[in-house]
Amino acid sequence: MSFDFKVVNGDLVIGPNGDLDIVENTDKLIQDILKILLTPVGTNIFFPWYGSLLSSAMIGSPMEDEFIQTAASMQISNSLQTLQTMQRDQLSSFQRVTASEMLAAIKEVAVERSQVDPTYYSISVRVLTKDLKTATAAFEVTL
Repeated sequence: MSFDFKVVNGDLVIGPNGDLDIVENTDKLIQDILKILLTPVGTNIFFPWYGSLLSSAMIGSPMEDEFIQTAASMQISNSLQTLQTMQRDQLSSFQRVTASEMLAAIKEVAVERSQVDPTYYSISVRVLTKDLKTATAAFEVTL
């Protein structure tokens, strides 16, 4: 089983015992999805390919809602495929990863622009884990 430090709103979480809290299983998958989608490609100097072009597909775009939503959905799907590749590499390097931490398939990507505030987007991603459970990661973006 793999694990990562638990992050909430960009901050590490301290557990009840005073140590850094960890996240595993489906919660780890959700955190991994959020992390790759919210990291702009090229900002990690050690892994410049890691992240998403989501912000460049949306920020400052003068295009219509439907075009922006389609472009953002494509960027999300591309980043999730990168995450799947990373997970397969983990398995091939003999790291223990549970079925609930593995992304099996993308079920739905929803990108919705607010009708009240055109700079506000609500993004939801539903995926299927290798243990055949649905996991949902959702976040908002203000441009």
